[in-house]
This record gives sequence, structure tokens and C-alpha cells, in this order.
Amino acid sequence: MSEVGEDVIPSGIESLDKALSGGFPRGSTILIAGNPGTGKTHLCVHILYNNMRRGLKGAYVSFAENKGAFYENAKHSGMDLREMEEKGLFKFYDMLTLSGENLGEFIRVLIEDLVAYKPDIVIFDSITVIGQMLGGTTLRSFIHSVISRLVSALNMTAFLISEVPYGEKRVGFGMEEFVADGVIIMEMEMMREATRRYMKIMKMRGRKIKRATYEYTITNEGIEVFLLPELRFDGQSSWGREFQYVPTGNEKLDEMLGGGLLRGSVTLIDGPPGSGKTVLSLSIASKNALEGRKVLYITFEESTAQIEMTKKRLSLKGDFKVIALVPEAGTPIEYYDMIRKLVSEENAEILIIDSLSAMETNMHPEEFQRAVRYIELFTKGRGITTVMTYNLSLNKNNSGFSVMADNVILLSYILPKNPGDTLKRTIIILKSRRTMNDDRLHEFVITSEGIKIK
Repeated sequence: MSEVGEDVIPSGIESLDKALSGGFPRGSTILIAGNPGTGKTHLCVHILYNNMRRGLKGAYVSFAENKGAFYENAKHSGMDLREMEEKGLFKFYDMLTLSGENLGEFIRVLIEDLVAYKPDIVIFDSITVIGQMLGGTTLRSFIHSVISRLVSALNMTAFLISEVPYGEKRVGFGMEEFVADGVIIMEMEMMREATRRYMKIMKMRGRKIKRATYEYTITNEGIEVFLLPELRFDGQSSWGREFQYVPTGNEKLDEMLGGGLLRGSVTLIDGPPGSGKTVLSLSIASKNALEGRKVLYITFEESTAQIEMTKKRLSLKGDFKVIALVPEAGTPIEYYDMIRKLVSEENAEILIIDSLSAMETNMHPEEFQRAVRYIELFTKGRGITTVMTYNLSLNKNNSGFSVMADNVILLSYILPKNPGDTLKRTIIILKSRRTMNDDRLHEFVITSEGIKIK
């Protein structure tokens, strides 16, 4: 057996290892259960392959696929199992064609071979099939007497894959989770046009688990667990010891805000359609880009081409990154994680999201607010100045956004009553945390150079 591992077998998937405080305990039996399509086999094969790449030995006992199909499917995800086999790091046991009559003899030979091979990791896919062959009582004895003894004798980690039919709450025969040292349940559900997958870490002996449930997505690297920020904020990393302002691109608005937007603050620009939210957001982005700050502009309403045309029409010169996202494509937590990654990749100092109203369209209100809260915690922790546009009047239940935001800028307009009268637009600072703001109502016009406040 390889000396690479110590008392923990990492998954090799950074986000999952963080959720497990390092990985899986050595010398343990881990049950991976879930509905079809949740990625159980995909996850286990990646855990196995990641550890074989660092020198550990693995074995796969399959009741689901023959060797050729298994190797080909793994290759599509970038895993060359034949190479690992040639290096003496992998063994595949094909039990697909076995019947109940010769299963006992094969298990005896399998145990002898595993004892001689001394793997670090063994995966049984799936024990549901073994249970159907042996029966529930014999399966419990097999897991407890055979697999557990192998795990203990070889100090290896065994992963048991179990199928959970749709609509069922019980895992397998209802006893597997009691004889396993660790249990992970993988589930999925449809959220309108998006598929939501989440795992429940029911127990994991010897590991400190901070959260029990995580949303995840299936990738070519296995799965990616969506880690959430700590739900606390000490105020130090974001605000800093001294006030530092970033400009809005409008001197009058900076004056109204008491100097501009505080670095690391969250600003909500509220207003109905046509009130000028996007124009103001682009002005903020352009001004900061011109001053050398890295700006990430995420739009849920328009294409990147439309944003570039608006910039040109307003004579905005600043060069910044524009990303257009489709609001129906993901779950709230997927969007939070996507935005977090984009901010990190671009090393952004200014983040603008236009608009939250479009992002919210296909989301449950409570989950939507939670995702926005996570974005706020992440950006404040990184000292990123964040601007988000929204139309509170469309959803009275989301008035909590004004509490979360450090600044609230309200844009509105007054429709003309008589033919020939012009539209009057107004702006007011409803809230400006930590600064003395001008709380008077001002009129403004949208010109070819942006917003002009009277």
C-alpha cells in the first residue's frame, strides 16, 4: 500500500475537500447514495483517479458497466484508466455478468486478490445490485463482516455507491447508512429551466463538517461544491481604517454622496424601467476604468453588443470587462458562484450587476435574497465596491435589499401631463452609510455624455 496518504484520503476536488475539512478518513467505509443522474459514479471515479495520479492504488468493483464501456466513459472526462492500470495503480473487477449462484465464489476470489493487491481505495458500484442478489440481511453482513474487515485490515477507504429511486427517501435496503462511517446523499430537482443538484453530508467520522448541505454541479473534474461565505462580517477588510472613495462619474452625484462611493461598499440603484439605472451604472464603470481600476460589468438584460453601443452613444471611453448572462440558465447559488469566480478571474475592484430584477425572474424570492446576500458578503470581504440595479416596486417582498445596501440611490420620473411637456427625471440619495449625504430631491437629464444633475 502506498505511503502517500496519512490519515485522510482527499477527493482531489478543492471545493469538496474544503467542505470535508480535508477529505475522507482513511480506514473508513463511505456510502455515496442518490437518485439516477446525480453524478455518484462520476464523483467516485474522479476521487479514485485524482488519488492514483498522486501515487495511491485503486480498485473498482463494477456491477453496472463492463470494462470497455467504463474505460471509454472515463476517457471522455479526461481520465486514462488504462495508463493507470499499466502503471500497476488500478484494477477493474467486472461483475456485470455474474449471477447469484456464482457470486459467493467470486467474492471469495475478490477478497483474496484485494488482500494481495493492497489498494488505498476501493469502489463498489453498486451495492444496490449486490443487495438485490444477496438480500437485505446478507448485504448487511457482507458490508459489516467483509468490507469493514478489509477496510480495517488494509487501512483503505471503501466507497459504496447506492441507488435511490425517485420519490424514495430510504437509502437502498434501509440499513446501509447505519453500517457506513460516512454518508453522502446526492439529490436533484428541477427549478423551472435549471437543474439543481445538492449533496447532504449526513455523517463523516473523524471530520469536522461545518455545513450539512451543499449545492453542486457536475463538471469534467468531477463535481464542484458551491462553498458559501461565512455569514458574518467584521467590517475591517472592506472599509479599511480610512475612508477611500471611488467616483461615480458625476461630480454632482459624488457631492451628494459626501465624496463618492466608499471603497468596499454596496450601492443599490433603484428605479423603474427607463429611469436611467443602466446609464448611471455605465458612467460609474467608465469613470473608474479610466482611472485605472479593474471593473467587471455583469448584465442580465442586454447583450455585450448592446452595452457597447450604449457606451458609444454616451461617449464613454473607459475600457472594462462586460459579461452578459442569461437569467434562466442557473440556480441562485450557481449564479453567486459564477459571479465569485468572474470577480476572482478578473481581479475586479469594481463589480456592477445590471440588473437584479432580471436575475430574479426565475428564482424563488428567499433563495434569490440569499444569493444576493452571499454576493454582498464576498465582495465586502474582498474590499470590492459593488453596484447593483434593481426595481423594488416590482416586488414589495424585497425591501430588505435597502437594509443590506450601504447606499441607496433612487431614480424616478414624472410623466408629462400635457402635450409638448417633457419627461422629468429625479434622483435622491435615500441612504448613504458612514457619510453625510445630500438628502434633497434633484432633477436630472440624460444627455449624450451621461447623466446631468441640476
